[in-house]
Amino acid sequence: MKIKTLLILGFLVSGICCSQNHKTGVEYYDQLETLQINSEDDLKNIQSKIYNAFVGSITGGDLKPILAIHNQLKEAYSKSPNNLFLYWKGYLYYYKSIYYIRYNEENKSEQAITEGINILQNIERKNSEDFALLALLQSFSQQFHSGFQAGKVSADIERNIKNALELDPDNLRAHYVYASNDFYTPKKYGGGMEAEKHLLKAISLPEQKISNPYLPSWGKEEAYTMLIQLYINDENFESAKKYFNKGIEEYPDSYSISRHAQKLIDK
Repeated sequence: MKIKTLLILGFLVSGICCSQNHKTGVEYYDQLETLQINSEDDLKNIQSKIYNAFVGSITGGDLKPILAIHNQLKEAYSKSPNNLFLYWKGYLYYYKSIYYIRYNEENKSEQAITEGINILQNIERKNSEDFALLALLQSFSQQFHSGFQAGKVSADIERNIKNALELDPDNLRAHYVYASNDFYTPKKYGGGMEAEKHLLKAISLPEQKISNPYLPSWGKEEAYTMLIQLYINDENFESAKKYFNKGIEEYPDSYSISRHAQKLIDK
């Protein structure tokens, strides 16, 4: 799990048949109709705001940028209780946990990721996006568990990914999280069998079905990066070059994709 954590951290900082009890991915957009956006427009481009706050915290060695976004989301949720605010709070805690890992504060990192998981678990009538993000956080939390507890977390991840894909088979982020979990699972535990299929599916999908600055778009750039690395690991350099070219065309400013270029020279 330590190797997995280092790889995730390296990637993130390198650029610096649905149940009636759940909403479908499409219905997530309905939440925007009842969302009361205040004058500061708390949720507009919130994904970028969270990532930029994370970068600011990492580069400055200070958690204040992340805490500022946290306080904004907390205040906004108190004015307009809406699952979207809870989703983005969970996303923020993911980056808060990574920040603490970066500075070797494992106890605080575990506490942060646990808080994020609890926020997402307590969302009523979860939709596909909620389940996908929950599985992502649970996957990151595996480094803090061993033995029986690790097995339980692994089962929870698989169940939540399954829920996400049942609610929306074309959820890019659900396919990416599925692939990521498989990619980082050692082969002796059955890993490495499904990653390629789900990464190819992820990069075939749009970042968002309907362009919207309030909703998640993460996962596609990450899927390209992981797919290229998968092919490099397998010494399938022809495929690695093919998807490197596709990825860099779609994300020309991506450091995470472009850093593979050196590995593919003369291959």
